[in-house]
Amino acid sequence: MKKMKCVVSLLCCAAMTAALMTGCAKTETKTTEAASKAESAETTATAGKEETSKEAAESKTEEKAKAGTVTKIAILLPGFITDKSWNQGAYEGLKELESQGYEIAYTEDVQAADMESTFRSYCEEGYEFVIGHGVQYGDACVRVAEDFPECYFFITGNPPEGENPSNIAFYDYKEYEGAYVCGALAAYQSETGVIGYIGGGDNSTQASDKNAFVEGAKAAVPDIEVKTVITGTFNDSSKGKETALAMIEQGVDVILQTCDETGLGAFEACEEKGVYCIGYTSDQGSLVKDDLCLTSLLVSIPTMITSQIDIIEAGEFGGLENPGLKEGVIGIAPYSSKVSAETAEKADAIKQKIIDGEIVITPNYNSAE
Repeated sequence: MKKMKCVVSLLCCAAMTAALMTGCAKTETKTTEAASKAESAETTATAGKEETSKEAAESKTEEKAKAGTVTKIAILLPGFITDKSWNQGAYEGLKELESQGYEIAYTEDVQAADMESTFRSYCEEGYEFVIGHGVQYGDACVRVAEDFPECYFFITGNPPEGENPSNIAFYDYKEYEGAYVCGALAAYQSETGVIGYIGGGDNSTQASDKNAFVEGAKAAVPDIEVKTVITGTFNDSSKGKETALAMIEQGVDVILQTCDETGLGAFEACEEKGVYCIGYTSDQGSLVKDDLCLTSLLVSIPTMITSQIDIIEAGEFGGLENPGLKEGVIGIAPYSSKVSAETAEKADAIKQKIIDGEIVITPNYNSAE
């Protein structure tokens, strides 16, 4: 812009000089005109180059990140690696990469106030691949990724609205498809006609899980009653137990929890009261006595994380992927002995219809109760 202003000033000066010096020789006039034409041509060429550069930059944001090499990998976790669920699954994926020779690092319980600084610190320390393990890390990641175009970033969740840097990959897996099946199973299994869902955080993944659980339950048993609570934490087992006990007092006899360590507390309540429950992320059947854990909503987190390295090296990294039951990223764990053959058959039929596209679930991100 500064260059263009200078050119315009020169043109104005040239025009004024030509007007004042009417007595000058014709050869001088021709020289001034020639200079003006040359300057005008230069201005046009410069503007053209600037426009071409702008278009190239805009086009680049839509491309995949170029192939690269990764040696150091770090991950931000919303909870603790001992939760036997979401965070432990990510940690196991990270450890698998460590066994392959990569240098790894992780930070547990990264809350909103520390997200951006934690991303930035890892980049400044030379980590080429940094993972935010949850949809809540998306906004902070976008801000940092723009400052570190040479790094790769991965978010396990859907992207923020608007244009995002090409060096971020978002894995908006269809966890809600599994929640829908679990809702149907819970409704079929319930004897009281009241079932419950306990979530952890107020984010789009948890909201879509909750809503799909309700939708699946009511599609299976229209008059089923569903109690839902988003606790606001993934790391408080006492909160989970308290919430589950309150639900049980209201007649709930099957509970799906998707809240990691908070969910372990819900399991304690179910075990104490002899109430059925459904696990999350990994097969959690062994965590509850008497086969009370009917099944678990599976998320193949280690596979999601380890697979990104090959994608980076192939130059296909970036953008958005939406895998679900059909792709095997989401699954349903084997049923416990408490699930009758008839109920299992009904739940499996619903799962297959989702895989075949006969049932299409539209994610509902409304977090309202």
